[in-house]
Amino acid sequence: MIAGMTYYQICMYFLLYSFLGWVIEVIYHAVAVGKIVNRGFLNGPVCPVYGFGMLAVLAAGNAISEAAGGSGRDVTQMNSFLLFVFGMLLATAVELVAGWLLDVLFHARWWDYSDKPFNLHGYICPEFSILWGIGIVLIVKVVHPALSKGTTQSIPESIGWPVMGILYLIYLIDLIVTVLTVSGMNKELKQLDDIRSRMRAPSDTLTKVIATNSMNAAQRIEEGQVQAALAKSELQNNVQQAREDADLRSAQRKARIDETKDLLRQDVADSIETRELKVQAARAQYEERLNAYAEHLKSQRIFGSGRLLRAFPGMHHETYQDLIDELKKRARERKE
Repeated sequence: MIAGMTYYQICMYFLLYSFLGWVIEVIYHAVAVGKIVNRGFLNGPVCPVYGFGMLAVLAAGNAISEAAGGSGRDVTQMNSFLLFVFGMLLATAVELVAGWLLDVLFHARWWDYSDKPFNLHGYICPEFSILWGIGIVLIVKVVHPALSKGTTQSIPESIGWPVMGILYLIYLIDLIVTVLTVSGMNKELKQLDDIRSRMRAPSDTLTKVIATNSMNAAQRIEEGQVQAALAKSELQNNVQQAREDADLRSAQRKARIDETKDLLRQDVADSIETRELKVQAARAQYEERLNAYAEHLKSQRIFGSGRLLRAFPGMHHETYQDLIDELKKRARERKE
């Protein structure tokens, strides 16, 4: 027993509430957006965060109820208002941790409350915290007793364990496939970003060439000015000699400046030509890869990265959000 629940109950409740959470997400999205979409992070009809959240509520609620009212009491007997506050805080904490972990592991925020008042880094917000509290009261007081009676109290362990074993195996495979899918999407986005960087690299190189040559030219001109000052000083001692030296230095300075200008023009011309060739090649490769991946995402309606992007339209990628926006745009254009 753990917090008033057997291992059989814990495993059963996790599956049941993961599925129930998925149903709630699909219904909410259908009503709010008008589209029926698989809203789970995994491919199957489950939302693990709901399973973890309800297990946390049941375990902690059972422990608190037993400590306050004695042995035999559970979370279903808790005062409704206290259950609302307790459930709201616990569910919000689970949502915060889950959102942060997904962000850290996959560099993407799968839900984002940044547009909601008083949100915390987009992970949680008061509006949904209140909804979680209300939902938990309804589930604990109404749904859970009936669910428990119809499952863990009615299905023998000799039947329940084998069935759950198969479901958990599918769950695990689904998790592995989803992790590989997200990793593959991040890899593809990185490759697109690398190609895009190569489009900018020639411009950066040209800027460096122009800046370097300009500084060299300025340095040579400055050296000429110093030499002119020295010539002026010498002029005071020997006017004729200084004039001849100054004329010579002036001619040398002019020659160096002309040489520097010619080199600068040639470097710029060569750099521009090379840059244009590299940019054209990189742009062609970028457009080809971007269009191909957009088409690939559009075709993935049931599995894969395309399904995830449709399931989480508010997803925000920490590194490649602009690329994701462009991919979504091109996928929509192909659909139209």
